[in-house]
Amino acid sequence: MSTGEASAQDHGVPVPEPAALLPLVAVVDKKEMSSSETSAQDHGVPVPVAEPQPPAAETEATRMAALAARRARRRRREIYLMNGMASSGDGENAWAKRARLAPGASASAGSAKVAPEPQQGSAAATAVAVWPKSLSHGVQSVIGRRRRMEDKVAIAAPLLGAAAAGEEKGGGWAPEFFAVYDGHGAACVAEACQARLHVVLAEELARLHLANGGGGDAAAARWREAMVAAFARVDDEVAAVQIATKDSTSAEPHGSTAVAAVVEPRRIVVANCGDCRAVLCRGGIAVPLSTDHKPERPDELERIEAAGGQIIYWHGPRVMGVLAMSRSIGDYFMKPFMSAEPEVTVTDRTDTDEFIILASDGLWEVMSNEFACKVARYCLSGRAAAKCPATVGGSSAGDAAALLVEMAAARGSADNISVVVVELSRLAWRKKQASGQQNGRT
Repeated sequence: MSTGEASAQDHGVPVPEPAALLPLVAVVDKKEMSSSETSAQDHGVPVPVAEPQPPAAETEATRMAALAARRARRRRREIYLMNGMASSGDGENAWAKRARLAPGASASAGSAKVAPEPQQGSAAATAVAVWPKSLSHGVQSVIGRRRRMEDKVAIAAPLLGAAAAGEEKGGGWAPEFFAVYDGHGAACVAEACQARLHVVLAEELARLHLANGGGGDAAAARWREAMVAAFARVDDEVAAVQIATKDSTSAEPHGSTAVAAVVEPRRIVVANCGDCRAVLCRGGIAVPLSTDHKPERPDELERIEAAGGQIIYWHGPRVMGVLAMSRSIGDYFMKPFMSAEPEVTVTDRTDTDEFIILASDGLWEVMSNEFACKVARYCLSGRAAAKCPATVGGSSAGDAAALLVEMAAARGSADNISVVVVELSRLAWRKKQASGQQNGRT
């Protein structure tokens, strides 16, 4: 077992080790015996000879044979699983063998307030006239093959102070906030973002009188202003702590990337800073809501060089040879090369919107947008549970998030993995209701 696999198992992420490899190793070991020893054993004559250590070349051959056997078993499993998805027409050709995780497990302890999701068969789930106040969402966050957990997830449903503003306006419900933070160097900055960003954003929304307000280009511009201001305030708070606790000559990076989504009946607002990502599934099509901030992006490269920095290739392009992303919150001693300004997208809702996936790069490094949407859609439709009832617990957003994490781990993701899946189909009636109220007031 490699060091990475041992680390993953120590932290609760199962890494499958096929039991079928044991007979293969036994066959290889048997070949190490001389012909005379084999003949003696065949006639019942014990040969009390200490078993010699296999040569390095044979040890490597054994390891490679075991790896080949594992890949063959995984491929057979992929073909079996893909048979149930052949009609979807996606370009991805394989499902990796999935390590079993407890469905619905969440690592959102200490995160923002999370509204409970109605259980199957409960009154909230069966009474069509009374929908839950919050969106149906699922969270899964695991340490993966890393030695420490630096990912954090925050869910504010509703978005704190925005709830009162929404009720006063008669909108019926307030915006809801979902975010994934991927720390580096330590988890301290991600924890600060987890605790503060949604609070600061609610204050900015109140300042701009934007909570559950109208639409149009003016509202979109104010949403961008609120998001940029919230990220800047949190970055300033983190910088103040870093200046107070770090020596001025220290260059050790401590920061966090962030992707935050605010869902309203009419729009979806996404702010991204770094290489976390948000993807919308609309009518079965993956629609990116954010673009990764990487040093090799032409516009990011130009910005970094204009600030006096440079991109150094050290296991890939890195800002000053240190960070593999070009924007983050924190990293005070990497400024001005590292920017905390997010890119904000405002997307109008449609009736064909199905769900949003927000995830850290632990998922996106091994999975495309299209394949992630296909997996989540396959799970939410109930087909995954019907096809593999022993491994897929159900068809909720929590099951979809767990399935994505399991597949990322099976595909060899070496990072922390955090996934949030937000179902949007239940909002169709709310959007129509809000539009009717707006028309009634006009």
